[in-house]
Amino acid sequence: MDQDTLQMILREAVRETVTQVLQALLNADREAFLREHGGRKNGYYPRKLETAFGQVELSIPHSAPPSLQQVISPGPQKAHRGLVMGSQVEDEQLAPQLHQAD
Repeated sequence: MDQDTLQMILREAVRETVTQVLQALLNADREAFLREHGGRKNGYYPRKLETAFGQVELSIPHSAPPSLQQVISPGPQKAHRGLVMGSQVEDEQLAPQLHQAD
């Protein structure tokens, strides 16, 4: 194995390790935040980060306050049915629900 190949393998291994460590830290941070402030897990969104070892792709955890779940999603059944049937909630329909929660 030549030096360039070895360097490429090492760079990829470090990049993978950086990705795993950053992802674990992000997930642990969300868990700590939710324990302290309440709320719920609300999925992930993708982000790319340039590092000294190349670009890494992370799944950034998202959380929502406890009251937001009740305002936006009346329940798992209704939210699921809407997604399956392909229906969309218009802004005009959502705005009154948000104001009623005040």
